[in-house]
Amino acid sequence: MHPLLSFISYDSSPTVLGVSTILCGVLLYIVSKMLGFGSRNQFVVEGRTAVITGGSEGMGKAVACQLAEMGANVVIVARTTSKLLAAIETMKRVADNVERQKFHYISADLTDPAECQRIMSEVTEWNDGQEPDIVWCCAGYCHPGFFTETSIQALRNQMDTVYWTAANTAHAILQRWLTPISPSKQAPIPTRHLIFTCSTLAFVPIAGYAPYSPAKAAIRSLSDTLSQEIEIYNGSRTSKARCEAPAADVKIHTVFPMGILSPGFDNEQKLKPALTKQLEEADKPQSPQEVASIAISALERGEYLITTMFIGDIMKGSALGPSPRNSIIRDTLTSWLSNLVFPGVIYDLRRKAWKWGVKHGLPTNPDGN
Repeated sequence: MHPLLSFISYDSSPTVLGVSTILCGVLLYIVSKMLGFGSRNQFVVEGRTAVITGGSEGMGKAVACQLAEMGANVVIVARTTSKLLAAIETMKRVADNVERQKFHYISADLTDPAECQRIMSEVTEWNDGQEPDIVWCCAGYCHPGFFTETSIQALRNQMDTVYWTAANTAHAILQRWLTPISPSKQAPIPTRHLIFTCSTLAFVPIAGYAPYSPAKAAIRSLSDTLSQEIEIYNGSRTSKARCEAPAADVKIHTVFPMGILSPGFDNEQKLKPALTKQLEEADKPQSPQEVASIAISALERGEYLITTMFIGDIMKGSALGPSPRNSIIRDTLTSWLSNLVFPGVIYDLRRKAWKWGVKHGLPTNPDGN
């Protein structure tokens, strides 16, 4: 969802932002794209092993299939075995070399930390005793609704299925990846990647997502924290004393898509308050395949916080704070543009919510759902 588009197209906002500012910002953005990362691929997947949680449908399945096309060995994790089996067959059809690659599925409840430990143990055994090289957290679903109209149990379920599935998975794999080994056993191993899937709602909250947005914001905060902590372990690998250290460097990444067309999105639309739909009416959801492709390309460029469209970049620019930048030039320019746009966006969102209350009354009224 991007209310920013709705705001920019809103007729009564000429005093907030001139057309010339928008055009200049877009031009600066395009130019800065040209000054980004070099051509070296920083996310080589051919012959490596990836674990995708939430890999039976939606974005997770799209990621799994595209990594299979690129030559990776892929393990998908979800609860429903029938969906996992169907996804495995799809991966085999699109695989780069089905005779050389391996595919596996694990049915598990990721809200249970013991299950996440089991997954990593099973994958390591299946992978000839080697830990996976890539772990991509895509599990979770959105239960929209107004805060006071949502049960405490539903609020807890959102934190469990969105934040804790990712945190449990990250904890399980990082404990393995960061286990120190002696210098005599250390050998060159390509960088390992832990990837979270978040949402632009972590940058710009919207009324009607109170059960969901805090969990996504927690993932973003966890990602920022881990991106600092991981440098302790990466630094230990270059110690002149040649002390015990992890087997490989680790990089943390987080993807921030907007709406994604999927079965989960269809269910979300049935629950979504009418006000929320109005606030994000300009949103044009992307296909899972498009989101996966954009995210993988950004990983190949070595990006940390990854958005999947221009409006998402502007949202990110409004909330970068202490997060590491993908590109100092590009992110600085985007942040400047965001600072011009968002005072008006914030006002517009609040005004629309107020006007909705004037017209429909409380959320519990039939017309004000």
